[in-house]
Amino acid sequence: MEHMITKGILVGVGSSGKVHMAFSNGRLLALKSSCSSCYSSLQKEEEILHSLGHCPDIVDCFGGYSTQEGNGVLVYNLVLEYAPVGSLESLMIRRKSGLLESEVQRFTRMIVRGLRDVHKEGFVHCDLKVDNILVFHSENGGHKVKIADFGHAKRSGREEFSGALGSQHTSDDTPPECSGNGESEAPKDIWSLGCMVVEMFTGKPAWMNCKDVNELAVRMVSWRQVPKVLGNISEDAKDFLRRCLEKDPTERWTAERLLSHTFITQVPASEVPASQ
Repeated sequence: MEHMITKGILVGVGSSGKVHMAFSNGRLLALKSSCSSCYSSLQKEEEILHSLGHCPDIVDCFGGYSTQEGNGVLVYNLVLEYAPVGSLESLMIRRKSGLLESEVQRFTRMIVRGLRDVHKEGFVHCDLKVDNILVFHSENGGHKVKIADFGHAKRSGREEFSGALGSQHTSDDTPPECSGNGESEAPKDIWSLGCMVVEMFTGKPAWMNCKDVNELAVRMVSWRQVPKVLGNISEDAKDFLRRCLEKDPTERWTAERLLSHTFITQVPASEVPASQ
């Protein structure tokens, strides 16, 4: 496969490698490359995406291959679908604001559909955030989104792929049950989804007022706080957030159940034209 790929400009740098624009037979692609400690992470990401198969709400993977750099370093390259609009985070940064509720509804429905497929196949994403949601142009002139970056994903009930998200990992999307004990199961993804919905509405992280991860852990574990439900959104949106941000993970709605919630079943028929 490597002989068919031409690497282009660097378009991003993440925790598990660098992403370049790439070309193959005139087709625009993304090439995610990594060496050393993250080499196996890309291979595991490829295995997970292969297990998931083609899902319209999950980024497509076209395989991987190894190359050797000029200094003799072995590099693994993962060939992925290219997102011309970038990440959901970059879209909101360019707009300098949150999204319209109709957009939040549409994007959320796509993400929940993707999560339903991930969880149905027995995986947990473990790192769901706006930076790992890619944005594409849709057929009717608007935008559509897909879940990407499965480098930290794992099999449900096992810790095989979750090394980077163990007990030392506390981020602004970490639910109360995970802070301090490293547990990462499907309800964690739902909590992260709720935090993303807050961020889509406001353009700001759900826990932006925490000065550091230690304060975040105290708020969630000791105080059992959840992000405030916004006041200037619909009642359906508020209820959807409550279902995602339920403190008790056993009471948190599953992705399958969320697909029946009126917040995303009653999405407006027309789509906001893509402006960026």
